Amino acid sequence: MSCIKFILLLLGTFCLINLSFGQQTDMPEQCTKPGNGISPGGDFDLRPKYSCLSSTVVRVENAKTPNGTNVIGGNYIFNLTDGRDITKNYSPKLDTTVTTPGIYWVMQFANEGGQRYFSCKSFEAIKPEQPDVKVGSCGNNVMTVKFLNTPKNKAHSGYEIFWGDGTQTTIMETDLKTRGFPIDKTHTYLTPPTSKPKIVANYIRGTSNFNGCETSINFEFEINNAPRISELEGLTGGTSNKITMMNGSDDKPYSLEQKLKAGNWNPTSKTMTRKSGEKFATETIIRLNATNEYCFRLKSFDDCTNPIISNEVCTIIPKATIVGLNDVQLDWNSPDPAVLKYSIPYGESPSGANSNQPVNPISTTFTFKSLDCKKKFNFSINATIGNTPDQTIIKSPVILVDPKTSLLLPPITVGIVSVENDNLLVFRAPQLNPIPPIKYRFYRSEGGVGNFIPVSESTDYSYEDKSAETTKQQYCYKVEYENNCGNISEQSPAFCSVFLTSTQENTLNWIPPIIQSNNPNPIEYYIESIDQNNNTKNVNVTTSTSQNVKKQIESLLDLTNTIGEAKFVIRAKQKININSSPIILPYEVSSNEYIFTAPAQIHIPTAFSPNEDGKNDIFTAKGRYFVEFNLEIYDRWGNVIFESQDLNTGWNGTANDGVTPASAGNYGFKIYGLDTAGNKFEKVGSVKLVK
Repeated sequence: MSCIKFILLLLGTFCLINLSFGQQTDMPEQCTKPGNGISPGGDFDLRPKYSCLSSTVVRVENAKTPNGTNVIGGNYIFNLTDGRDITKNYSPKLDTTVTTPGIYWVMQFANEGGQRYFSCKSFEAIKPEQPDVKVGSCGNNVMTVKFLNTPKNKAHSGYEIFWGDGTQTTIMETDLKTRGFPIDKTHTYLTPPTSKPKIVANYIRGTSNFNGCETSINFEFEINNAPRISELEGLTGGTSNKITMMNGSDDKPYSLEQKLKAGNWNPTSKTMTRKSGEKFATETIIRLNATNEYCFRLKSFDDCTNPIISNEVCTIIPKATIVGLNDVQLDWNSPDPAVLKYSIPYGESPSGANSNQPVNPISTTFTFKSLDCKKKFNFSINATIGNTPDQTIIKSPVILVDPKTSLLLPPITVGIVSVENDNLLVFRAPQLNPIPPIKYRFYRSEGGVGNFIPVSESTDYSYEDKSAETTKQQYCYKVEYENNCGNISEQSPAFCSVFLTSTQENTLNWIPPIIQSNNPNPIEYYIESIDQNNNTKNVNVTTSTSQNVKKQIESLLDLTNTIGEAKFVIRAKQKININSSPIILPYEVSSNEYIFTAPAQIHIPTAFSPNEDGKNDIFTAKGRYFVEFNLEIYDRWGNVIFESQDLNTGWNGTANDGVTPASAGNYGFKIYGLDTAGNKFEKVGSVKLVK
């Protein structure tokens, strides 16, 4: 007989159709609206109501009718979900085995006195799962635990954290509901833990008849030991550096940072990770400037964003200077004030023969006295910081010294570019080196530090530049030299002249010289005003590169000045150090001359009376500062009636025949010529002839 027919006949037995179990959290809709005239009523218990799932048998007990009597012939659906047909899937069987976690709804059907009734209950099968946590540490004695916002954690009812030092922290279900996830907990260790910390996750349901399920997870407390750079080795002439790391946390990436020694830290995009079981990790930084001092460090953060920083290790940049036929002086920077000792491995290149390690120098200089022009040598500098086991070794790049062809002779660092006169500029490279050069090569650039071209080769350390136009632009020079072993020096920095000019009225402006590169001492400028007899009349001192000289110009253009020129020269002085010696010497250079030229000065009377009384009988112009003079007098019709090219020869008031007196009245005049600077001038007006 079918199940539908059984329901229609109001029979009290049900057929069983086996279906896979389903789960849902909310009560299925059939438990409130079953239909077919079935009324709610009756009761039953489920044992257990909650279980910690491995394989759980759930059983119906104590089934009651609406009148409180025991149910006889009840039927049950153990896997009720929304949409499931309650006319099927029922059975008189009172238990089932659950293997999948979740909330399951059970519906009881019964028939008493012809009245059909039902009731629903749920049970939960719990599968304990370890919590999702992120464990970290802050500093050396603080542990952090973050319970993440995951479905797994939301199913937990609370936590117990056993810190391993005899203390514990409880997180109650009420905390989870009020605070929600994520939840952060920290613990400060006053003493190191004696056992592994552990987290226990609880599942609490119902009352005392179910104490809940639990699961636990153990973890390690790891002190945030900073990594240490144990070795820094310069490679490929200093354009790359190999870094070796020790210590730090296993499998933890540390960012590798670098900076110029006096600069700011910047990431290198590289990280270093020491794998578990390994003692060292290495990384190589490339594309560096071999002349720069670089520093390196490793950096990460703990779980409280506190930085974890390694020791700082800086490069050694060696420099070799040929100081004798058989001597080379090695100099290098100090990479760290804490250096305990230096050592200098060396040997012949490329064979490595006669390798040796001299006595450790105590300073950052060492002179090797066994050079041979037929041999090359490789040198390097090693610095030791700290003691074992916390020792750091810094190795410079290998530097090749070839006494015969070495390009490591130091450059000349002082140069004097001075204007001897308007057409001769002299460049001197003072001999400051212990080995006299046998040859100098000079290079010149016009108009500043631009393109240098070779201009002379000489055994003399001075070069006279007779082609220089010193009043038009600045000139800069470089020099290199060669010693008697055939060694060529580095090219010197640029040395430049003082170029004096004027860019605004009554003001001198000048481009400063370069006497010694990287000289911190200020340049003092002595501004000399020179009269027309080439005597120095006044001197002003300044460290600026401009000066208002209006008063000096006015003083030079006094009544005794006949050429209308105010001449100025600047002499620049700077103190320099000689070969790093504490002796400081002043060096002086001279600029080109700059001349302010006064315009022609003409003074003309407005009237004259040629009556031969000896007073104002001649119309004469007065003036100075010109080299060419012309005077023309015009009658009322524009005819020229008088001309003169001599300032001292004026018009006596006659007509164009030079004899007949001109009639009284106004006469036009024109004065024109060239001033002392070669500029044209002209003045037009009228003069009144009075009888």
